[in-house]
Amino acid sequence: MLYPVNLNICGKLCLVIGGGSVASRKLDSLLPCGATLRVISPVVCDHIAALAGDGLVEWRERGYRRGDLQGAALVFAATDSPRIQKEIVAEAGEADILVNVIDMPEACSFQVPASFRRGELLLTVATGGGSPALAARIRRDLERFYGAEYGQLVAMMADIRKEIVSSSDNPAEHKKVFEKILDGDVLDCIKEQRWEKLEGLLRNILPAGMDLSGLLERMQNHNRE
Repeated sequence: MLYPVNLNICGKLCLVIGGGSVASRKLDSLLPCGATLRVISPVVCDHIAALAGDGLVEWRERGYRRGDLQGAALVFAATDSPRIQKEIVAEAGEADILVNVIDMPEACSFQVPASFRRGELLLTVATGGGSPALAARIRRDLERFYGAEYGQLVAMMADIRKEIVSSSDNPAEHKKVFEKILDGDVLDCIKEQRWEKLEGLLRNILPAGMDLSGLLERMQNHNRE
């Protein structure tokens, strides 16, 4: 049974060994997290070459060598050689480095769930390596249900929470306010961009004195991006 956790990898070295389409997808999922990315592979696909050309990843144009894992927080073994994959796993185990091995779930010290983002909202689906296809299908179902408005809702709630928590030390009252927001028509107003109605709803729920105009302006700017 795997333990679910979200890691803060901002500024940490994440190593992808391999240069094909799977390695490319791993890099794309790591980029938004602010990690320092390094690819080791004698050849890479066009997308990885473009990322390297733009300075978004470091590409070491050669095969894996023992010692390459030094300093890495996460390692992704995405080569097409079972022998090299096993060598990477062995070095990662000796150095106590988390490693994910493509198509070898039993060799992984961590697995990457099927996931998608709506702003800061992250939804993941995992099957423990039993059926990646099922995880991907469930993820697609969730994507259809949870639209961009949920990302805006999370951003709005974060702004509101910051102000409320800093102005009061009553967690029970905070919880009531947040529940009122989520139980009302706020989400529909965001989805349909009915900003005046949203302002009215929030004014009736939130404590007096909150800067609603600034809050709504940030939301509308986010919607235009």
